[in-house]
Amino acid sequence: MNLKENRLLRTVMLCLLYFAQGFPWGFVIYALIAVFIEGGFSRAETVLISGFAVLPWTFKFLWAPMIDSVRWPSMGLRRPWIAIAQLGMAITLLATDRIGTIGALDQEATVELSPWLVQFFHWIPDSDVAEGATSISAILFVGGIFFLHNCFASLQDVATDALAVDILDESERGRVNGFMWGSKIVGISVGTYGGAVMVENYGMNATIQAQAAMVLVILAAVLMVRERAGEKRFPWSKGEAASKQIAALRSPLIVLQELFRALALWTTAIGVLVAILTSVCQGVFINLAADTFVKVFDWSATEYSKVQGSYGVGGEVIGALAGGFFCDRFGRRKMAFIGGLIASGSLIVFGLLHPYWLDESFSPLWVIPLFKGAIAFQTVSLFSLYMKISWTTAAATQFTLYMAMSNFGTFLGTQLNKMEWERWHLFVLGGSSALIPIVLIMMMRPERVVARRLEDEKRRGTG
Repeated sequence: MNLKENRLLRTVMLCLLYFAQGFPWGFVIYALIAVFIEGGFSRAETVLISGFAVLPWTFKFLWAPMIDSVRWPSMGLRRPWIAIAQLGMAITLLATDRIGTIGALDQEATVELSPWLVQFFHWIPDSDVAEGATSISAILFVGGIFFLHNCFASLQDVATDALAVDILDESERGRVNGFMWGSKIVGISVGTYGGAVMVENYGMNATIQAQAAMVLVILAAVLMVRERAGEKRFPWSKGEAASKQIAALRSPLIVLQELFRALALWTTAIGVLVAILTSVCQGVFINLAADTFVKVFDWSATEYSKVQGSYGVGGEVIGALAGGFFCDRFGRRKMAFIGGLIASGSLIVFGLLHPYWLDESFSPLWVIPLFKGAIAFQTVSLFSLYMKISWTTAAATQFTLYMAMSNFGTFLGTQLNKMEWERWHLFVLGGSSALIPIVLIMMMRPERVVARRLEDEKRRGTG
């Protein structure tokens, strides 16, 4: 079985890999933050969790030149890196059971560690770890562990996106991107809903170990397939590279040179700014929504997580599938514009309705599926657009740069939660930030990039 020649297999595998990224993300970003807020932590304090969960995804473009430069062609261009990343994801989760027991998640909760291991947490800003200490706060411990985990998760994401760029046909990219994003959302649902229930019934350590087991199962699936016919499944297996022209090593400078050439066009350059600005509202929503629903509407952390994992995920699945379907038929930019407009409007309207928040007839539930569905709709359209404008031999690195900048925008949004503004002001701010990029999206000209790519390919072919 190989991915290049089997459309169903490559679709299933790409969806499975995106699912693997989803459940730890949903657990940390939604369930865990709500649990900490319920335990007495402020919105600003939980930015430690959201910020450190998102941060590794902001510098994942550093992985791309490495993936494009160091390769094992006989085992596939991307599959070895995916396997390495998943192994790292599993190890960081499994290690938590060995280095500390995580108890109640309140402001007094601590985790006992060896003195040398405590030093690892010294580098975290505002950690306040005393010299020679043998314990740290639970929120600091969880933030550090999931930072490491997401370093490997971001590596898997880069390798998976590069694999998608390599093996997907132009005609299927919009549809498959919708399936991939939908699979990640299902994973987020499992992490959010299932994670909250497991923490409540079995504790933090058991919940994290269950996630590690899921990663290992998906790793086994990756090891059972090949990218292209004739390649090795394992280093000791029989097989060879699909093409003799693919070098195992390539200078990162060449990759970066090609990246700069790719970004020299108006559309590709403005795409970086679009990627950052479209995600700021998502970062604002992460901590702000949990804080508002738990402290204003008096929901429990489990209730909030269940809604995020059901209604919220339902909205995202519908948005992702609809985005993939419509962007192939009506255009990527138009659909990204519509998704951004709905996302912006939902936050602004919710914020402006703050006088009615405590009214018994007011139901806040609608904002979660509407906002998240609109974001998923826009994101799938943008993914397909970014793939289309990634055009040089560093296409995978260029696409990853857009993804990294998108996560950087999310990180910036989480930091806005540190401002001591009223909640409704932050909702309006988050919604307003989504209006700027939709104007830029309509100024992009992807067809000119495609023409430039075809011209470039023709020149290389005759050169």
